[in-house]
Amino acid sequence: MNGSTRKRGNTWTAYWFTTDPSTGQRVQHTKGGFRLQKEARDHLNDVLGKVSTGTWNPDKPLTVKALLEDHWLPAQKARELRPTTLEQYRNVVDAWIVPNIGGVKAAALTPKIVGGMVETLRTAKSSRGRKGLSTRSAQLAVGVLKSACAWAVENGLMGRNPIAGIRRPRSKSTVMASWDSAQAKAFLAFTKDDRLAFVWSLLLTRGLRRGELCGLRWSDVDLEGGVVRINRTRVTVKGQPTDSAPKTEASRRTVPVDPSLVAILRTHKARQAAEKLAAGTAYDDKGYLLADELGSPCHPETLSGWFEEKVEAAGLPRIRLHDTRHTAASLMLARGVPVKVVSEMLGHSSPTITLSIYAHVMPGMAEEAGAALSASLLS
Repeated sequence: MNGSTRKRGNTWTAYWFTTDPSTGQRVQHTKGGFRLQKEARDHLNDVLGKVSTGTWNPDKPLTVKALLEDHWLPAQKARELRPTTLEQYRNVVDAWIVPNIGGVKAAALTPKIVGGMVETLRTAKSSRGRKGLSTRSAQLAVGVLKSACAWAVENGLMGRNPIAGIRRPRSKSTVMASWDSAQAKAFLAFTKDDRLAFVWSLLLTRGLRRGELCGLRWSDVDLEGGVVRINRTRVTVKGQPTDSAPKTEASRRTVPVDPSLVAILRTHKARQAAEKLAAGTAYDDKGYLLADELGSPCHPETLSGWFEEKVEAAGLPRIRLHDTRHTAASLMLARGVPVKVVSEMLGHSSPTITLSIYAHVMPGMAEEAGAALSASLLS
């Protein structure tokens, strides 16, 4: 039985049950204060009819905090998303949305309320004096809120999405930081005898992501065939490194390595074998390329720190570790490597993404191509 009526004191109360879409658990609902049992039954029948057609919504207003924490986040966890994605959603909810508009009724959200939240996020400083969020972070906050409201409508928790038409904050396109050819060459020359020479070489010539390189194992490397297979990524979740699936299906790819890179990888493999022999039983061999002298895999954040130290020691312009990826892409495109090839090398899902990120490289390429064609046809 999905519902019933019961007399409580001098009035009648209707009881019925629904299933919470985020947890699959049975939830009881009540509506009291009816003078006659017939009134309670009529209300119950009306509610049960709406429940059966998916048009019933709870009478109790749902706050933004309750929607996100009690319903939407558990539903995202059930989708088996990547751990880093779930952690990102949790951080957005806990640190940005709930502290600002968590007490607002979800159905009462307006573009003005969301706009006020965005303005606060972008201008308010943290307790440590850090400036407000970037446009990208503000976009993420609005995206999570819109997604949660749309999900609530689809699953019968809200009658309509009050912010369906709101647009995420616009961001100005910025040129990615990168080194030119001379600077990249200087860094590789400076680190050619470094224990992690293979790391810097793969980053600057193949554009691997930090997590992809940290997750690379010797079982993914075919030195005879001259290829490296990207099958996993090592990411940080709640401060702890863990292996995860690649960022997208396109990220799971095979990257060719030329003889010079193969030689660097062979040198590293021989050094690692010597370290294993020296450590004896203390060596914990998990097969990672990027590991310490006892075989323990590297923490991704540690690699970023090492890179910054090397850049400073080399006296080169400061860039982030991720900017080595931009450097590799920009240099390949500047040398006329087809966009589709660069896209596949980087693991982008589409060449369109590559073009949108590295459009600043294209004008010079167009000028050179035009000049070359003119020289061949008009001279």
